[in-house]
Amino acid sequence: MVMKMDSNFNVGNRVRDLRIEHGLSQEQLAFSAEITPSYLGQIERNLKSPTIRTLEKICLSMGVSLAEFFSTSPATPDLDPISKQVVSQIYNRSDEQKLHILGMVKEITRYLDHS
Repeated sequence: MVMKMDSNFNVGNRVRDLRIEHGLSQEQLAFSAEITPSYLGQIERNLKSPTIRTLEKICLSMGVSLAEFFSTSPATPDLDPISKQVVSQIYNRSDEQKLHILGMVKEITRYLDHS
């Protein structure tokens, strides 16, 4: 797979756009990525450049791969913002936890379908 990347790529803007798209505050994302909200704000304003490790932690917190982060083409164009939030909540969970969550989601949808 060939990744398209814009030569004018802006890391801070991309972090901010993805954070907003995932419905996260700076505080929520910073906590999840184990950085300070102040540092995240500096990254988003392009005052600081994160290390690859920090950027990876930010991406993982939103359920986004580094390849998706740097790609100019949307990775999941068919997911609405709420679905993306659901995916980001389970992304870093173990397979066992994901299976439990899937079971709960199935039960909830069965209930909703019969209501």
